[in-house]
Amino acid sequence: VERKIIMSGTANRIQAEGVIKNIIREIVQECASRGEGVSETLVAFIVKAVVLEPENDFQVDRVLASDDVQRLIDLCVKRLLDGKSSSLDTIKMQVYFDMNYTTRDEFLTEHRRVLETRLQPILREITDNRASSKDELESLYRKIVSSVLLRSGLGSPTDISVVREATAALQSVFPQTELGNFLSLSKRDKDRQLVELTQIVTGIRLFNKECGKGGEGIDN
Repeated sequence: VERKIIMSGTANRIQAEGVIKNIIREIVQECASRGEGVSETLVAFIVKAVVLEPENDFQVDRVLASDDVQRLIDLCVKRLLDGKSSSLDTIKMQVYFDMNYTTRDEFLTEHRRVLETRLQPILREITDNRASSKDELESLYRKIVSSVLLRSGLGSPTDISVVREATAALQSVFPQTELGNFLSLSKRDKDRQLVELTQIVTGIRLFNKECGKGGEGIDN
């Protein structure tokens, strides 16, 4: 049965992907039979590199028949077994990086997701709060400080020196006596004010760090 690989075309994409997987498995098995263990991830990178190299003359917009598929397999196996290949080392490094490190955008997205997960419960406690006694109001104020620190991501809300600095910054723009007005707001307005307070307090802390007068828990 003639083996074919469709290198492009939406209608045959699923079929092509299946054939590519078979080619990858064949290459893995061939390398194993020659005493070289390789991962399917590394082989996939090699297949892509070999197909795209102009000197190998693969027509990526056409069907590859049996002879071309076998040539592709042979070229990939040869590349993988070449212990002196600098390009193979480069690809191995790329595979390792892709498998072990996220991009900056991915890292920041995940970081924001984790912060949001930790932040939501405390935001609900703040916006649903019905504090009236002195102790309840003090507890609510501490929660607002914690929410400011969590949302900014600058310093741990369990670090006493960070909390003390953030509390001082918050008190300068939102003293505890303002809690009565805060509690009378709608949930939406409370959320909006918490965002504004985070921005202001964060700005104060960053300014103080720049002046050498604070910035506890803020990395350079």
